[in-house]
Amino acid sequence: MTTLPPEDDPADLVGWVTLVHTRELWPDADVLEDDVLTAYLRSAYESCVAFAPALAADVEVPESWRVAQVMQARAVYRSLKAGGRDQVGPDGFTVTVYPLDWNVRQQLRPKRGRPLVG
Repeated sequence: MTTLPPEDDPADLVGWVTLVHTRELWPDADVLEDDVLTAYLRSAYESCVAFAPALAADVEVPESWRVAQVMQARAVYRSLKAGGRDQVGPDGFTVTVYPLDWNVRQQLRPKRGRPLVG
């Protein structure tokens, strides 16, 4: 079950997010054509669904999962942009990109703190 903001068009829904919501969370996505951004979002959605725990049909998709999908789409974009080097950016300012990194995983399956045993 996915509830959309009133300004979003349900026809734009790609996985858990819309193109409008994606561009709000990832402003640099404005440089991508809608069909290219949709491809990144579909790929990210598939990765996130494979990792996320199952939700009952009547449970609202957590906002953290929507954020995770956008984060993963951005990571896939950067990975493809980096090529075989797995890094993107000018010398001395590179960022290494990883598939489904720990930030995305944390959004989908947050690690709970363990109780202290004394």
